[in-house]
Amino acid sequence: MTDTTTIPDSAEPLVLEKNDWRVEIHLRRDEDEIATLLAYAGREHTPERAMHQGPFQRIDQAIGARRAIVGAMLADGYRLLEEELPIWTLNAQRDINSIRERKELSSASYKFDPKDVFLDW
Repeated sequence: MTDTTTIPDSAEPLVLEKNDWRVEIHLRRDEDEIATLLAYAGREHTPERAMHQGPFQRIDQAIGARRAIVGAMLADGYRLLEEELPIWTLNAQRDINSIRERKELSSASYKFDPKDVFLDW
């Protein structure tokens, strides 16, 4: 079992590495505090893979999910590079903006108005 006490509890991006494979996990929040995890993996300066997980209703849920993911990756031989700066921050920002736009386009009104009920009696 991997010791998860070494995995940071902050919302800052995490960088992991195994051989020449780099993984970055970013956490982004919306204005309504909904959180999304965004993960990128690749060998060079451009990520070859991207995955998103969420939405999480609270930031501590997202951090907990990230800690579980990173713990599994550490058990699989990845190293946590605590001093390494993320290089795919712009990718994360672009993707979270796209998620926000889709969320806004698919939003529905949940407000009840008695005039909306048609009673045919």
